[in-house]
Amino acid sequence: MPAWLSALRDLVVDASPLRRFMLALLVVLPLAALAAAWLRFNAPAYQTLYAQLSDRAGGEVIAALEQLDIPYRLSPADGRIEVPADRLHAARYRLAARGLPRSDDAVTDAASDAPALGLTSAQVQQRQQRALELELARSVQALDSVELARVHLALPKVSPFLRDAPPVTAAVLVRLRPGTRLDTAQVTSIQTLVAASVPRLQREHVQVIDPHGVVLGVAEPAPAPSARAAVEHDLARRALAVLTPWLGEQVSVQVTATLDDSETVQTVERVRNVVVAGEARPLEKSVRTTRVPEGRVARVNAIVVLRLDAAPEDVRRAEQMARQALGLVRSRGDSLGVFVLPAAAPAQQSQAPAAPQAVAPAVIPQVRAAEPAAAARGVSVAIMGWGAGLAVLALAGFFLWRRREPAPSAPAEDELDAVLGSLRSEVLADPRIAADVVRLWMRA
Repeated sequence: MPAWLSALRDLVVDASPLRRFMLALLVVLPLAALAAAWLRFNAPAYQTLYAQLSDRAGGEVIAALEQLDIPYRLSPADGRIEVPADRLHAARYRLAARGLPRSDDAVTDAASDAPALGLTSAQVQQRQQRALELELARSVQALDSVELARVHLALPKVSPFLRDAPPVTAAVLVRLRPGTRLDTAQVTSIQTLVAASVPRLQREHVQVIDPHGVVLGVAEPAPAPSARAAVEHDLARRALAVLTPWLGEQVSVQVTATLDDSETVQTVERVRNVVVAGEARPLEKSVRTTRVPEGRVARVNAIVVLRLDAAPEDVRRAEQMARQALGLVRSRGDSLGVFVLPAAAPAQQSQAPAAPQAVAPAVIPQVRAAEPAAAARGVSVAIMGWGAGLAVLALAGFFLWRRREPAPSAPAEDELDAVLGSLRSEVLADPRIAADVVRLWMRA
């Protein structure tokens, strides 16, 4: 025997009972800790056996697992039944051999298959209605988006003593699969299916409801316009009604109104003196209360945009007409701005020859690129006219000078007239560009 083992034996033999107990604890406790750690880190993995079972079906499954000696556990989150992963399929097969789990519909079907002997007519009708509801629920569950469905029918009795029988109604409760939804067409299909399966049932009397109590397939009513939007729309309509007969469709109006949300109550008390026997006595008193309702207009800001080249007098006239139509008041800070946008240049009716046509358009883009700010500012009508005339003369002199130079491809007399006519049309179409051309030449 080794010396250390003999020494350990002598230590145990010579020790007191308390010391022997302490030595036993020193040996047992590490072994127990090692066993607990091994069981903790090597516990069998559990997988879901069945989820979302009813209380009755879940109780039947748990009782069968206890009889089959199969360990299980319940998920505290949603009550799922879990079993070890290595026994999952065996547990499902053995439960299926016992006909488990059974749905509530299967239990109802089993009760419906019971003999009808001794049942009253009301009980027979109730059994038939229940069977119809189950079949309709199974048909609705056949949709891909529906996980569970229940159908409830309200079938009133038809009496010959009633002229108008109560309508047949139905409610369909559906639970959708995660991440899916029913659109309006699918809801209509469910309503059509149920209505076509029940006599005297119309589609509009079938309601489809989700588990949150929301009726599906019902269009939400459009929100009522606010008081501010109604006032702005009415003011813009008034301005357009005045400006459109004069300017046509080439005008747009934008109105922004500020409303006062507070209600003002003003009380005025008046005392009337009546002269009696040469003496003034206050015999009559009148009280008048004025209520200014909330939502009254506090300030109006409007913009009128004319989509054409309007003259200054037309702009002033449009401003006066719009101001009167909108009922603007300067004392409360109302403002009105009238702006004019240039109209698009008309397309050329005549086409110039290829060689001279390439000269004139080459000048205009350069001017537009050189001075976009000058073109945006514009010039007055008188300066535009003089600029147009100077541009025509300058361009005519330019082409006459080019004609004097000896060139093998000089334009003929009629070609020059055509070029001048085309340039004149362009200048008259947009005189601002011609004025910019002359200004650029004068600066050069």
